[in-house]
Amino acid sequence: MPPTEHSAEPTEAATDTDGDPLDDLLEGRAVSPEIEGQPTIYPLLADSGNQRVLAEWLDGHDTYRAADVDTPIADAEFDLCITDEGALRESGRELERLKADARPVLLPVLLLLPEKRTDVIGIDDGEIADNVFATTIDEIVSLPIRQTELAWRIRALLRLRSQSLRLQARTSKLELFRQAVEDSGHAVYITDRDGTIKYVNPAFEEITGYSAAEAIGQTPQLLNSGEMPDSYFEELWETVLAGDVWSAEVIDRRKGGELYYADQTIAPVTDDEGQFVAFVAVQRDITERKQREETLERRTQAIERAPIGVSISNPKEPDNPLIYVNEAFEELMGYSREEAVGRNCRFPQGENTDSERVARIREAIEAEEPIAIDIRNYRKDGTEFWNHLNIAPVRDDEGEVLNYVGFQQDVTDRKQREAQLRILGRILRHNLRNDINVIQGRAESIQARCEESIADEAQRIIDKSGELMALAEKERAITDVLSEPPRPVDIDLEKLIKRVVDDISGRFPGVSIETDCQGELTVSVSDHFGTALEELVENAVVHNDHETTEVGVSARREAENVRITVRDDGSTIPEMERDVLLGEETQTATYHGSGLGLWLVNLIVSRAGGSISHEPNGADGNVVEIVLPQ
Repeated sequence: MPPTEHSAEPTEAATDTDGDPLDDLLEGRAVSPEIEGQPTIYPLLADSGNQRVLAEWLDGHDTYRAADVDTPIADAEFDLCITDEGALRESGRELERLKADARPVLLPVLLLLPEKRTDVIGIDDGEIADNVFATTIDEIVSLPIRQTELAWRIRALLRLRSQSLRLQARTSKLELFRQAVEDSGHAVYITDRDGTIKYVNPAFEEITGYSAAEAIGQTPQLLNSGEMPDSYFEELWETVLAGDVWSAEVIDRRKGGELYYADQTIAPVTDDEGQFVAFVAVQRDITERKQREETLERRTQAIERAPIGVSISNPKEPDNPLIYVNEAFEELMGYSREEAVGRNCRFPQGENTDSERVARIREAIEAEEPIAIDIRNYRKDGTEFWNHLNIAPVRDDEGEVLNYVGFQQDVTDRKQREAQLRILGRILRHNLRNDINVIQGRAESIQARCEESIADEAQRIIDKSGELMALAEKERAITDVLSEPPRPVDIDLEKLIKRVVDDISGRFPGVSIETDCQGELTVSVSDHFGTALEELVENAVVHNDHETTEVGVSARREAENVRITVRDDGSTIPEMERDVLLGEETQTATYHGSGLGLWLVNLIVSRAGGSISHEPNGADGNVVEIVLPQ
């Protein structure tokens, strides 16, 4: 800013205390400019007397405060520096650096210059004017000057600083806003009042597929999918032209032609006179969420219409209350949805509900594991029924259990058939055992009294009756397996194999059974698995016509499975019975199955989620392998 000319004559030397030009100058109160807090003025004067007078005046007023002159100017914080020629020559370069560091905010410097010394600007061939004054000084005051005028100059400079601070703050906010819009994951586009797109952010390009060059100059019709009714746009324009913000979901179309869902907000921008100058639209792509909602809706409808009862409980609330039941649950239990929701899932239990089964359910829930079990329940009207209950935990991505889902099915008819089957089996086994004992007794009596040829026939009768007795026992084992859902238990394979081998070796002396268990092997299988393993090993021992019988049982862990191998050197399993073992044979008019034991093996292994394979062991013998999931 060029120096202001004044007609007043300069005073005598400024160092004189009497008649000092600053004495009369610093007598009034200045008006505080618009700077946060109390403006700080640094009195940088070479003349110590003038510097003291200025500092005292500043300290004596609430409007300004003087900076600590003992603090070097390079380290001081201030809003305005008042300097003179001597101090300017000494500290001008440092002032210039401070002003440069403060840019774009103005750090004003006011030069006090006796009028008789204004010619200093032209000395040194203009070097000072060019290199110091032009870049460092914002205002020059020729002394003497009235205090009101100097106060006005101070206020003017501080006002300029205040304006530059506000401008910088506004600029920073605008830059922050611009950066936020640029970095936003939501599509943002701005139109003028006629609807022409003037700006789009990178997220707009990514979401819509249109580049900024393709979108700018177009209208939002560019995204119109044709899926929205006319009433949607009528309400939109009615809202924004009323000066309100419009927010709703919209179906738009990407450049590639595919539809997408967006949660859209449109806001009008007005000038100081309230005239519309622009519209800002923000779109959040919710396509994936809508697809999940649609999928969830379809699944919810499927669950609601499922033919079996479905319930969901919340383990995070006390007593694990039900939060949902479907229509089939209402029909099965006789309770309405309103009566069931909020209650613990134990409420259908009653007098004859087996406490041991309830304890198994509680153990599974505490262990956060699924369980399938048959349990006696009671309907609202008190009638008892057998409920086949499946309970499974529902986990989030981190594995935390969010809910438990239960599936209920009335299996009373099945349980009654199973009970009748068990009764029939017991009766048949009892009668068959008695009759076979009679047949064996008579055959032994005949064998003891008859000649050799008849005795041989009697022995055949005894052997066959024994086979019939064993067949009846296998039927009992199968009935036991079928009568209850499989109950998973953790089994130490090494201990199980040792127990089975010791038992069979004790019943068949002279048989060599080798075992090989590699490492610690624990599997979760049904509690009938020992029966299946025993059946396989016994089958290898019994169906062997060699003088010496060699059988091997091994177990080893693989990547995701456990493999159990039973190897023998006996007779190859007949094709029909092999098919029974592998689950490939069905009952037909010509095949009625003699391998009940192998069928039992297949049944138990299948229920454990395993598989069975068979290969010949050389010319004679068999290799049967069971593969179980870990």
